[in-house]
Amino acid sequence: SSGINAEFGKQWYQRRVRGLPVELFLILCGMKVHCVLFLILLTSEVLSYDNENYEILRVNAKDGKQVDALLALETLDSIDDIMVSKLGTVDFIVTEEKAEGVKLLLKNKFGLNIQYLGNGNVKKALENVSGDENATFSYTAYHRIGTIYSHLEAVANQYPDIVELFSLTGKTYEGRDIKAVKISRDVSNSDSKPLLWIDGGIHAREWIAPATVMYIIDALVGNHETNLAPKIAPLLEKYQFVIAPCINPDGYEYTHTSKRLWRKTRKPSGCEEREENIYGGCFTQNCWGVDPNRNWDADWGKSGVSSNPCSLVYPGSAPFDQLNTAAVRDQLLQYKGRIKLYVTYHSYSQLFLLPLGYTMEPPPDHDHHTAVGKAVVAAIKERYGTEYTPMISAGLYPASGDSADWAYHALSISDAYTFELRDTGKHGFVLPPEQIVESGGESIDGLLALIDNLAADNK
Repeated sequence: SSGINAEFGKQWYQRRVRGLPVELFLILCGMKVHCVLFLILLTSEVLSYDNENYEILRVNAKDGKQVDALLALETLDSIDDIMVSKLGTVDFIVTEEKAEGVKLLLKNKFGLNIQYLGNGNVKKALENVSGDENATFSYTAYHRIGTIYSHLEAVANQYPDIVELFSLTGKTYEGRDIKAVKISRDVSNSDSKPLLWIDGGIHAREWIAPATVMYIIDALVGNHETNLAPKIAPLLEKYQFVIAPCINPDGYEYTHTSKRLWRKTRKPSGCEEREENIYGGCFTQNCWGVDPNRNWDADWGKSGVSSNPCSLVYPGSAPFDQLNTAAVRDQLLQYKGRIKLYVTYHSYSQLFLLPLGYTMEPPPDHDHHTAVGKAVVAAIKERYGTEYTPMISAGLYPASGDSADWAYHALSISDAYTFELRDTGKHGFVLPPEQIVESGGESIDGLLALIDNLAADNK
């Protein structure tokens, strides 16, 4: 009986009380002690997977419409998290007690076969494998944003003739810098050279992306991959590289401190299903963050998005309403006319994504993109045998508002690409740190092949 009453109380609170001013709630309760305890209990959001046994259920979506329909299930109480890859795999994290109901839903409503990935091992799989805030930087672990920034500073101090550290204009919502480096021979006099842009970490949970971009930085300056120096040296003479390893530092840090699978930014975004109460709060729950790779002004808000502010793919209330995406946009616009390459690193799926992301209609320069894709995946495969696939970014399902599409259109450059890094689903977003070095090595090979095959008018 007490368990039933507690569950009823929780549901009542979630639908009708959350979002009321605390003072009003206490007045309605008559300041009873049990009401105060009730409020404390119900406003403490559990964000980890420590307290219950969980299962991971995987299905393969048939097409983009089914991906959208499956993502819409994230509002169900029985589903704790959803992970989607560009390969069309959709993973559901559910408690053991609710797993059977979710299996029936996926089978009966969607006609999908279910692959069972784990029983009670979710906590172990999602353990924080990063170092502490003051850890020494290495490629044997994933690191906090402070450690990444400290290493950028160290590299700039070590190689002042070829590396310049700077921060993009402004701060993130939580007050962080977005730091980047310029890398070029005689860097202080390199601002007239053609420019190659690289970024990573736009989706918070994709830890391998910032780690791989950092590896590329160290390779370019000669901290490792010294055998590639004969190939890299001429590029530093000709180009200025501008590299920002983590352009969503608020979300990235949140995945280290609170919720490993967080994807979005951290700015409050409204109420779930936009249900507001008369007091200005939310009937159901407050929502946080925007999908920063749906927030760019390229076919914004049309495909592969949700109007629910709590959704994983909520694109925001307008293009560039997030401080971090606006900061990156403003930086890139300064380079218009100079920029010859835009590359952004994501995970996972082992794909090299060609323009465009919101339509399967090939752009006029698709033949060039196809040739580049073949060269890049061949170079990646050569070192460790890792198989990447080149494909139009819209691929299985289109998605509006991504950064590479914006760069393609707004900066008028043909070469705007997305890498989806390791792996193809065995580990997904929680790729073991033991694979950082191999990911970095094959990625620098792919990048060098990409630069060798830039459009003729971009060279």
